[in-house]
Amino acid sequence: MLKGQDIAILIKLLLKQKAKEKIEFKNIAYELYISQSEVTKSIKRLEKSKLLSRYSDDSVELHKHELMELLLYGVKYLFPAEVNIATRGMATAHSSPLLKKIILSEEIYVWPYINGNIKGLALTPIYRTLANALDRTPDENFYAVISALDLIRLGGKRENKIAKEILENYIWNQ
Repeated sequence: MLKGQDIAILIKLLLKQKAKEKIEFKNIAYELYISQSEVTKSIKRLEKSKLLSRYSDDSVELHKHELMELLLYGVKYLFPAEVNIATRGMATAHSSPLLKKIILSEEIYVWPYINGNIKGLALTPIYRTLANALDRTPDENFYAVISALDLIRLGGKRENKIAKEILENYIWNQ
């Protein structure tokens, strides 16, 4: 069974391949605020799920069709959105920096985070230390893709269409 951090690792791998960066599991662990052993376990789960093929420690092939299918249709069922009371946190979904330029909404969604700079409805992140990861190593592209996933998790046809366009852009455009 996949974990939320597996999705984050898939996205990091995708973005690193797109940027033609060397893939190092220790760097991914640091950037995602998880242990290196968790990255290794995650890679094994992703391989078993047929979402990637691993050839060596620094060579993986993402199965992009399967990845796209998982992100568009599976994430909202595997990791359903849990919205709670207003709290301080880091903006996500249509409240995130990229998406608030595209989608106008009075509702603000945040991942609960003690160092957050905005108050909004608490949306449980896809994995526990996501806000810590983005705070420690800001990554605009990673933030955009994860926020688009949160749009899908929250539902709504218009929002899903926008999220799909964003994900397709990151997955298919080299």
